[in-house]
Amino acid sequence: MLLRRRLVSTLPRSFLDLEKSDAMVAPLARSVRLVGSVLGETMTEHEGPRLRDMVDSLRNKARNWREGARFEEIVADVGALSSRELRDVARAFAHFLALANAAEQEHRVLRLEQLKGDAPLPPKLDSCAGTIAKVLEGNKKEDVLKQLSEQHVEIVLTAHPTEVHRRTLLTKHRRVTELVGSLEGRAEGYEKDELVRELKGVVGALWGSDDVRRAKPTPQKEARGGLAIVETSLWDAVPNFLRRLDAVLMKEVGAPLPLSARPLRFASWMGGDRDGNPNVTARVTEEVVRAQRRKGAELYLKSLEGLRLDLSVREATDDVWEYVGGGGGASEGEKREPYKALVDELASRLEATIEWADGGEEQEIPPLFDTAEFMETLVMAYESLVAKGYQELADGRLKDAIRRVGCFGLQLAKLDVRQESTRHTNAVDALVPGYKSWSDDEKIAYLSRELNEIKRPLLHAREFDAVAKSLEGVDGDVLATCRYVASAPPNSFCAYVISQSTSAADVLAVEFLLKQAGTATPPRIVPLFETLNDLTNAPDSLRALFSAPGYLDRVGRTQEIMVGYSDSAKDAGRLAAMWAQYSAQEAMLSVAQEFGVELTFFHGKGGTVGRGGNPQTYAAVLAHPPNTIQGRFRVTEQGEMIAFNFGEPRLAVRTLDVYTAGVLRDAFRDRAPVKPEWRETMARLSEVSCETYRGVVRNHPSFVPYFRAATPELELGALNVGSRPAKRNPTGGVESLRAIPWIFAWSQTRLNLPAWLGVDALQTADPAILADMYANWSWFRTNVDLIETLIARTEPVVAKAYDDRLVEDEESKGLGDELRAKLEATTKALVDVTGRDAPASDNKLLQRALKLRNPYVDVLNVIQIEALARRRTRDLGAKDDSDLNDALLVAINGIAAGLRNSG
Repeated sequence: MLLRRRLVSTLPRSFLDLEKSDAMVAPLARSVRLVGSVLGETMTEHEGPRLRDMVDSLRNKARNWREGARFEEIVADVGALSSRELRDVARAFAHFLALANAAEQEHRVLRLEQLKGDAPLPPKLDSCAGTIAKVLEGNKKEDVLKQLSEQHVEIVLTAHPTEVHRRTLLTKHRRVTELVGSLEGRAEGYEKDELVRELKGVVGALWGSDDVRRAKPTPQKEARGGLAIVETSLWDAVPNFLRRLDAVLMKEVGAPLPLSARPLRFASWMGGDRDGNPNVTARVTEEVVRAQRRKGAELYLKSLEGLRLDLSVREATDDVWEYVGGGGGASEGEKREPYKALVDELASRLEATIEWADGGEEQEIPPLFDTAEFMETLVMAYESLVAKGYQELADGRLKDAIRRVGCFGLQLAKLDVRQESTRHTNAVDALVPGYKSWSDDEKIAYLSRELNEIKRPLLHAREFDAVAKSLEGVDGDVLATCRYVASAPPNSFCAYVISQSTSAADVLAVEFLLKQAGTATPPRIVPLFETLNDLTNAPDSLRALFSAPGYLDRVGRTQEIMVGYSDSAKDAGRLAAMWAQYSAQEAMLSVAQEFGVELTFFHGKGGTVGRGGNPQTYAAVLAHPPNTIQGRFRVTEQGEMIAFNFGEPRLAVRTLDVYTAGVLRDAFRDRAPVKPEWRETMARLSEVSCETYRGVVRNHPSFVPYFRAATPELELGALNVGSRPAKRNPTGGVESLRAIPWIFAWSQTRLNLPAWLGVDALQTADPAILADMYANWSWFRTNVDLIETLIARTEPVVAKAYDDRLVEDEESKGLGDELRAKLEATTKALVDVTGRDAPASDNKLLQRALKLRNPYVDVLNVIQIEALARRRTRDLGAKDDSDLNDALLVAINGIAAGLRNSG
């Protein structure tokens, strides 16, 4: 206790300021004060008191300027720092924000635990406990249980480059989270002092580590990061959540989920997404599949070790005895303990899988590749135990294992392949010369005939491989990837996603290529509609696809469609994009119903509002158009949001709970029809908004120079945040820039332009109609609230500071003034709709977070501006000032950590 008290009382005040009066945040305040004090002592020990004094001074000035002081004082003080001092001050502020995030992560858990109490799940409406109680008010128990038994949520982990911290640092941040939890627990006296000492050691290691990722991660490394989340969090979270859901169901409906239910599934793009990323090749995809299979085998082997200890029962049904050879040449041990023999057989198959994954191609014992075989064997053991009167034993670790197999399969997270449509056109053209020049109708007719009538592939396997090798780069890799999909172990792939889809021929081309490669059971082929034009034309494309001869028979009258949120917003602006997404889903659903097709929408959302993300997951699920979910919800979880939502097992349970509850609530929700005047208003707003947005982003002659001068867009490539290049076309302009760096650059300057540009179109609509829409249309209200939340995070004074220092051209400076004026107009338009005094003024949690974080982020912004200005006065490739370069990169990291929202 003495050590903790001494740290808090003697260290820099800059890291200690936090409200103490609010009882709800008192534990968080204590933890943030503690990690701040430890950081303050650490940096003073290593760097001396001068750094502490600089940090104190800048922090106080950053706080004071919001109370009437001059922002220019911060700018002047930062401008007087040397490159080394810029770097060290940036490190101090960035580390504090990362540590505050770690503390906040633990307190999210503590708040959930307090709310939950002794109940299995929190009694909240956005939890299964609250939702089940709600839907039972007007529905039968058996209907609710049936819905939960049949619905499924599939979460697709993607390696989009928005996690800015190195994995080395993330591991230490997780340990800080654990220590904070222990310190807020029951530790006292010596134990508490030991925890503080360990905390100081971890923070010291953080300060002594390199903050900057010096090389881009490989796709394989990104995939290992995804596997780490499964191993350290989701592996336990999934059975834990399902047990808790069973407890709620037993209380509310009198029965648990049936053993066959698969309400949760996981997939991954890490190692499969090659759209615009030449680093993801067929060889890389194979390496990732092997790594996934190896890790899956390791985890299941550990589970089987526990099962072997449990299942010493000697009684078994005939099918178990037959499986272990009990009727003939079984050993004495197998005759005495048949379940152990069954487990040993599975374990030997999993060990063979590990040998295969390590490169061994021939094993005496065949590897275990077939998820269905694994599942059937475990279910057989379960049913045998139940039949012999051992229900409770069967419902223990064996049931957990069965549910893990149902959720993760043998690969933990099956891969999606993603590639851009024109690459497939080129690949087909290599097999069928002249194909590229054909019309869409000609392509559809030819491909349909080949897929329906021609049994043999055009080329033998060797000839196919020769064509693949003859093609250069990505086009050849398309064929090589199709060959690997054909030869990979079963159940390795979920879907083949086609980006920039524009026609039915795009889907048939992939089906054709997979057939030519020898794929016996192809993955689902999923067109991705992502631009405004593609979304508008998507219903016609779908109609043409469903009308293609034989197509619906081949796919069993099921179809998955991916809706791109981030690229459509970048293309047309947030307001126009959100209406295009909504109306396109409605129209595509209508086409599917006309053809009798079961349609599943795959939602490609980012973590940020500007990329379609919604931190309020439950509200986001319920905001989708009516009847477009129907118990099937597939969605991406990207970048830093994976760690935020799934990085800790208890938080992962909460996230799974919210997703499941949202899909359940949607199934039983009666929604008022969308009024014609609402649709007319949104159509007009969409048109006006898109015109405003494109008038700036596409047509303003100064926009591109302004964007590149006023943001760190050009410098983001040095951050090494992902394996994928920032641009689809390295020589292109803003139009070729990916949505992620587009959002990242604007969030760094605190202008957040992609989230609100064009939303001032609200001023052109009838206020009475807007008020009606906001009060009675959940989709509109949810989106308006989200945009308002992000506007609350903007800081025009900081954005102007970028212009003042970095933008030299007068026309570009004028554009900056115009944009900030548009921000002001948009803010007024939003509060006129919501009736609030200021954006998100009633969101106390957000306001408190901004009050704590803003002063630290403000200083990092000024450091970034100074580093950009100095760096741009010399050759961008100069290596003579590594401290300056590091100051810039650390500031970028710190701002992203402070905002908890990058791209």
